[in-house]
Amino acid sequence: MDDAGEIHALGGSLRREASSARSGDAAVFFSRSSSRDEDDEEALRWAALEKLPTYDRARTAVLAMPEGELREVNVQRLGPQERHALLQRLAWVGDDHARFLSKFKDRVDRVGIELPTIEVRYENLNVEAEAYVGSRGLPTILNTYANVLEGLANTLHITPNRKQKISILHNVSGIIKPHRMTLLLGPPGAGKTTLLLALAGNVPSGLKVSGQITYNGHTMDEFEPRRSAAYVSQHDLHMGELTVRETVNFSAKCQGIGHRYDLLMELSRREKEENIKPDPEVDIYLKAAATGEQKAEVVTNHILKVLGLDICADTIVGNNMLRGISGGQKKRVTTAEMIVTPGRALFMDEISTGLDSSTTYNIVDSIRQTIHIVGGTAVIALLQPAPETYELFDDIILLSDGQVVYNGPREHVLEFFESVGFKCPERKGCRILLPFSQLCLLNALCSTGNEQLTCIHLCHTPWDRLQLNFHTSLFSP
Repeated sequence: MDDAGEIHALGGSLRREASSARSGDAAVFFSRSSSRDEDDEEALRWAALEKLPTYDRARTAVLAMPEGELREVNVQRLGPQERHALLQRLAWVGDDHARFLSKFKDRVDRVGIELPTIEVRYENLNVEAEAYVGSRGLPTILNTYANVLEGLANTLHITPNRKQKISILHNVSGIIKPHRMTLLLGPPGAGKTTLLLALAGNVPSGLKVSGQITYNGHTMDEFEPRRSAAYVSQHDLHMGELTVRETVNFSAKCQGIGHRYDLLMELSRREKEENIKPDPEVDIYLKAAATGEQKAEVVTNHILKVLGLDICADTIVGNNMLRGISGGQKKRVTTAEMIVTPGRALFMDEISTGLDSSTTYNIVDSIRQTIHIVGGTAVIALLQPAPETYELFDDIILLSDGQVVYNGPREHVLEFFESVGFKCPERKGCRILLPFSQLCLLNALCSTGNEQLTCIHLCHTPWDRLQLNFHTSLFSP
């Protein structure tokens, strides 16, 4: 009886295992068949999109709704539910910025489109200002009225101009290459802000500029530089009553979409000719960012995610009278306002003020990914960056007293200073040595005469004349 009972129990367990195996196989079969049906449905929808004209295809996308339905939508006329589903679908772009840029670059390279790049050259650039010095330069009421009256008298040529000329930048030259991150270093008052303003074409009217600045060989008179470049100020000037999202969204709408629409049309045309199916996620992002009413909102959400401002997106910016976001968040809002621009050149002035080293590293790393993958141009001025942030840059520009001490690759800056007698001490970082060394070097050259100063300026400022072998004899009297 015991043997019969064991045999009966064993048979029951075998039957249960067989039935569970059959049910598991059936579940796998039905899940595979359902996924195969979804793939077939998506393939049919893409086949229908490929038959549309280029104009209609650039505005039509396949959108996955929250309930799993695939819907063919026109990104220019989205309903509330479709817009919400679109923004949820594109949330991954900000979470994985590098993956999105890589997918976008692969799509562009597959059809043979070269993204535009900007090479900035500045030659013999001089910037001067006229100002009162001494007690006359103090902002008192008496001096204010006296300056106004003297200005009128100078205009009528009644009295001579008593303002003194102050040189901010003195005969600087250099080249800023695309696909490379350039770090601008220098002590306060060295002329970093003036150099960035001059390169971005935003020099104040009170300054006198001479020399030549070109973008891909074109001077500033041949185009509008503000459409190709963006200058990020070190001062946070915002409307305190607007939220962070409204501030960045307003900036995106004012600056427009630039070349995104033309790029999308050319992509669609070439992909149709070569019968190439684009990546669905990148395709719907490009169409949503270039067409329709939500294009500014799509770019805004992307930038807010990249800069870590999504947690305070619906908080007002605030000012001295209104409580709002923190000082570090305001600095990131200032950066976000300008990097939403479609411009290909970024000139950023002291973007790390009020930020911790980790946040600064994340922001610079995101900009670096964009510059290296997509091919932009960036010059960023920082004060004493952290070692890990310093390593993200490709080139270094050292300014001191309005003159360029070094302009070249980051890897060779220590070799250059060692060749002129400034060796980095042990257990000291390169970023700590540079500000001290450039001041000492410039003072030494000035004390020996202008001839040596001109020699280092001409030999080590232009990119194409920068030599990797530095000889001490070059700087000897």
